[in-house]
Amino acid sequence: MNPIASALKSGTLPSREAKLLICCASAVASPERTVRLRAIVEQGVDWPRAIRMALVQGVMPLVYRYLTSELAEVMPSDAATVLRRAFHGNSLRNLHLSRELVRLTALLEQGGVEPLALKGPALAVTAYGDIAMRQFTDLDLLVRKSEVTRAVGILFNEGYAPHAGCSLGDLGRAGAYELALARSGAMTEIDLHWRLVPPYFPLAPDGEELWRRAVRVEVEGAAVRTLAHADYLLYLCAHGAKHGWQLLGGICDLAEVIRASSRTAARASLDWNDLSARAARTGARRAFALGMLLAHELLDAAVPDDVLEAARREPAVMRAARSFIGYVSDPGVDGPGFYQRWSVPLRVIAKPGARMRYLAARALLPSADDREFLRLPPVLHPLYYLLRPVRVAFKEGPAVLRRLVRLAPWPADHSSR
Repeated sequence: MNPIASALKSGTLPSREAKLLICCASAVASPERTVRLRAIVEQGVDWPRAIRMALVQGVMPLVYRYLTSELAEVMPSDAATVLRRAFHGNSLRNLHLSRELVRLTALLEQGGVEPLALKGPALAVTAYGDIAMRQFTDLDLLVRKSEVTRAVGILFNEGYAPHAGCSLGDLGRAGAYELALARSGAMTEIDLHWRLVPPYFPLAPDGEELWRRAVRVEVEGAAVRTLAHADYLLYLCAHGAKHGWQLLGGICDLAEVIRASSRTAARASLDWNDLSARAARTGARRAFALGMLLAHELLDAAVPDDVLEAARREPAVMRAARSFIGYVSDPGVDGPGFYQRWSVPLRVIAKPGARMRYLAARALLPSADDREFLRLPPVLHPLYYLLRPVRVAFKEGPAVLRRLVRLAPWPADHSSR
């Protein structure tokens, strides 16, 4: 048995709450998982911590449904109440966002823009068949680069404006690939994309073929266009890797897209050979391998053996997988640390030159957070290129020093001589 599967199945994870989340984080209940889950609960669970972890990891709806359907009789009443309220609150927010997605999609299409809905309600329906079973807090729309200006104008007419730290100048800024918009007084934010991931992290499908392969899903009684299953898998692998795989919910999305593809007509089922070839062509071979390995090991996703074996032969993929599983096992209160947030993206980029470009872009290109941190007039905007590395150093420097201290060999103790 490989080391990752061994750690999971031997029960050596340090936290019972983490084990509970992993057991519940599947849309498909199984007798084996339920037996394991019952044993975990009987050993004793810190329920407030488990619920907090479920919310942070983006799997609260799955945890709620699994526990209430399989182990309702052993849950403390106060924990059940907190989970139920969280679930219904999430459902109401998702319903609001879904209706806004339908409304905005129709307006954009009437204005000559062909948006593709990413993640959010569209992925909830695609992967889970139910908008209530995912956690999301905003809407993501992908439009062609040639349609961005038109799309922004339509959204402006609906009361949306650039989010704090963002501006229309982002449309032409180096490394930009999205514009964050919000509407005053509403609980809706939109990330308007013209690329799936930043140009310095080109590990996802892109271009006109996304629209040719796009499918329609029903959201609140209306048809919304979104990515095809295969494109979703490649995109989700790249998106998760870009962020250092911070959420168990992201792995759930992968596992459920794979399961959903097996339930569709044969013409829509996954062609794993083509998927692997496309991942290799776009430089996303390691990102794809990492995502598939985690989906299989954590959630029993039906990934072909040859894909898994290729992933296990990659030392960089195995180290990144162990880093994520260690984080999920004991996430703490501050989220993933510097090592995971920076090393996982670097590990999935195979070419040294591409890794250097990624590091330079991430360390030097100003972000919306930098512009929000210090508001400068347009004439002084070049100063953001000086501010960015300073902020990165202040934010990440202490973590780097702590890691170096832990890794440094201790000198021999000669005091007794």
